[in-house]
Order: sequence, then C-alpha cells, then structure tokens
Amino acid sequence: MGRKKPGKARRPRVPRQYTLQELQPPGEGYEEWIRVTAGMNPDRIDDPRVSDEALALMKRLVRLGPLYGNKVPKAALYLDDLIDTGQLPIFGDGEKGTLLPLAEAASRFGSQDGDLRESLHNLHAAGMLLLDTDNDHDIAVIRVVAQKPGEPGGPWRFQGDPDAVTAKTCIPDGIWEDLPAEIAGAVMYLRMCRSQLQEPDPKKFGQHEGVNGTAHAKKLFAAALESGAVDEKGCEACPAGHLCTRTED
Repeated sequence: MGRKKPGKARRPRVPRQYTLQELQPPGEGYEEWIRVTAGMNPDRIDDPRVSDEALALMKRLVRLGPLYGNKVPKAALYLDDLIDTGQLPIFGDGEKGTLLPLAEAASRFGSQDGDLRESLHNLHAAGMLLLDTDNDHDIAVIRVVAQKPGEPGGPWRFQGDPDAVTAKTCIPDGIWEDLPAEIAGAVMYLRMCRSQLQEPDPKKFGQHEGVNGTAHAKKLFAAALESGAVDEKGCEACPAGHLCTRTED
C-alpha cells in the first residue's frame, strides 16, 4: 500500500474587517459620507464661482480621503476642526468631560514621535474613537470607544457606559487616560484571554486594525504587561474568571 500524501494545511480563517462606514456609527456626523475622487487636485480648479472656503474644504477632503478609504464622514471634518483649536473635548466617563491639550493628547494616544493629526484620524477610522455633537453648546466632542461591534448593526459601547464591558472581562479604570490607545487595546485583549483561559495569540491580534503584524503585537503585549494593568485584581465578589476592578466605597 502506498503512503497517503499529506494534505495541504488549512489557512487560518481571517475575520472579516469592516470599514467604519459599514459598522454604522451612531450620531449626526455619520449620516453623511463624502466620496473623494482619487487624484483630485483642487489647485487645478480655475473657476471664479468656486469660493476660497470651498477650495479649502476640497483640500481638506483630499488630505483625509486616503485615511478613510476615500469615503470621509462629516465627523472627520469635526475632528479636524477640533485639532485646529489645539484642545480636544473628550467624554470618557459618562457625562464627565475633559478638555485635553494636544501635548497631552500626543502622550495619551501614543503619537509622541509621529503626526498627531494623522494618528487621531487613524484611530477614528479604526473605530477606536467617535465624534458626538453637543447641540446645547454647538460643538463636537470625542467619545472613546470601549467596544465596537463585530459586524454591522451591532451596538457600540463607550468608555463610561454602564454596559461597556463584556460579562466576563472588566477593564481597569483609567487605562485610556494613562496609556496610549494601542497599548490600552492590548490590555483589553490580554485580560479577555485570561478571563476565558485562552492563550494570547499575537498573530491573531496582529491582524486587528491599527496593529501592524505579529512583531508589533508582541511589542504591545510587552508594554501592556509592563504597565501592570493586565494583572490588576478586583474585589472578592466577582464570579470565577471575572477580572473586576471595582474599588471599595
């Protein structure tokens, strides 16, 4: 009898990555999406009927287009305007907001050595933060996302929401203030793996939006562990496998 030829190894199934538009973010800033034509050059427009304001908007859309797959939500323009002011209004704990100077934002969002504007737009495009509108004061505010939906139609959870955390994984208070967003995301992933008794998979985590492969994932894991937030323990009232971080009253 001849030997059986070994079958081909199956490729691991890569989860579908949805765009920000496909995930249908809530809010007025995501009701309108502007398609940016590749190669559009506002500098070539020579028409007296086109105002300077319209040209400035076109230039802004050309800059933002590649960051959003050439479909730019109105909320991205709100974010760009906020960056221009030099301070970012961030709501991260229910109705409590913070006005964060750009210098502090660079540290918080892990952009000390890069382009903070581009980094914030990348986080927005990846669904790690969203823009909301405060109609009473006619301003836009930033909401930090605790959990985005896995598929279109699912709920968005924001930091500070009572139901922002999954049933078996608590998240330490303050990681979004104390850690860069990409490291805070690694903390969330590692805690989830521990609560579900699963081995962290850097290859799988490296496929997430905002993570550049396995090597980058391993560096984020190391930084997350070094921060101490992965090992933070909670109260004795928590059920088995539940990493609670509630503080005593």
